[in-house]
Amino acid sequence: MNIIDFFLKCWWWIFLLMFLSFLLGWFLKRLFGNENGPCCDDLKRWKEKHHELENKYSQLLSSTDNIPAIHSVPETTKMGVAPQFFSPFDKLSADNLQIIEGIGPKMEEILQASGIKNWKDLAGKTPLELRGLLDEVDASKYKIIDPTTWSDQAQLAEDSKWEELIAMQKTLDTGKTNAINETDSKLEKMMIKLGLLKKWKKDDLKAIEGIGPKIESLLLNANIKTWDELSDTPVEKIKGILHAAGDRYKLADPTTWPEQAELAAEGRWHDLQELQDRLNGGRN
Repeated sequence: MNIIDFFLKCWWWIFLLMFLSFLLGWFLKRLFGNENGPCCDDLKRWKEKHHELENKYSQLLSSTDNIPAIHSVPETTKMGVAPQFFSPFDKLSADNLQIIEGIGPKMEEILQASGIKNWKDLAGKTPLELRGLLDEVDASKYKIIDPTTWSDQAQLAEDSKWEELIAMQKTLDTGKTNAINETDSKLEKMMIKLGLLKKWKKDDLKAIEGIGPKIESLLLNANIKTWDELSDTPVEKIKGILHAAGDRYKLADPTTWPEQAELAAEGRWHDLQELQDRLNGGRN
């Protein structure tokens, strides 16, 4: 059988193949060539979502001028380190020259009129320069004023070395270095007067954060009567005294009491207040 006879006798196969080819072409076009095809539904939805997000992003960019600035977080906070607590001395202004032993309102006025506006300015002057300034203003009137320590005091204030300044002032007599006995610190008295520092009667155990009148009585009955004695008492012994007094005292936490008592005994009121500001009823 030649090829012509084959096609004449098997024409229906040819028709079938043509029909199948047509169907295959139509299906492929429907599947891949038409965006309305079933396989393109997800793609179409994705394009719509993408277009929607682009519009929102454009709107956000156009409105950034109305977004408030975000301040950077201190590195200590980012690192998870406890933030620093402010010192009560931070409330002092650097132009307050009256914290210097030997300088009163009138002398502060004279110094500021002479260009000495703050602690840094005063620290930069030598005692000889200050002496000359006072003599120039009124040599006879201010002859008894001794500015020898003013620069050193001002430098301690400028460096925020408050405990050292207080200790130094306790050796002075109106700014002079010839005090016979320990004197009051002008800075300390000023801070107490302003309510920025607390000062207690010597060996008052209630100065310790966490100790009230009742616990003070327990400690006194246990022969712990001074700050020095409390600072030398082991925490476990204090806990034993509290537990022996009943359940009502079991919540008291004496962990920091010896440390606080040591600061009080040494007159380190600034450090004591900073520590107490971090405590809650004596607890860390």
